[in-house]
Amino acid sequence: MERAGDTNAAGQVNFPGLPAGTYRLRFAGDNVVTFEREATLQGGRVTAVQVTLTPSEAKKDEPKPVAAAPPPPPAVGPVGSPQWGSLTDLAKRALQSKPVRREVLLACSGNSRSVLLALNEDQPDRAYQDAETTLYVLDGQGAVKIGDRSGDVAAGSFVAVPRGMTFGITRRGNKPLVLLWVLSGSQCEEAR
Repeated sequence: MERAGDTNAAGQVNFPGLPAGTYRLRFAGDNVVTFEREATLQGGRVTAVQVTLTPSEAKKDEPKPVAAAPPPPPAVGPVGSPQWGSLTDLAKRALQSKPVRREVLLACSGNSRSVLLALNEDQPDRAYQDAETTLYVLDGQGAVKIGDRSGDVAAGSFVAVPRGMTFGITRRGNKPLVLLWVLSGSQCEEAR
């Protein structure tokens, strides 16, 4: 059983819940000589082990390693403004417009994009390497294929597609397949 820990401000470290037995303890740190010792623990008892570490002359003179700079924060697209409305009314208007609007951008903020899809035809396979896709079915029927798995969808269904996975959408029946499509993780080009 392997356990590791750092000492607290008082120079103590605790490992509660260890079963009875003999353990090999190893103590190491910056500017000290590594020290090993065996300790035997008895069931139901706290065992204190006193250790005094010896400073390391060689390590005192060595320059301390410089910590690597933290990675830059992930890029985030522009902040959008609050949006609300009726998805049902918007889908009807999109399907009645000339030409029919298949995609309507609802909101775009930071690293999230929401789009209303009104599909009268199948969607070709696609993949987003840097973003997750979530589809919420608002109306109609269809199927969604993710990789080599396929499943039927209807009003009230949702589909979550992990980043990097190929997916395609097939419409079934005579009604358009209306979806709320949320893309998360990819920067918005233009706030909305």
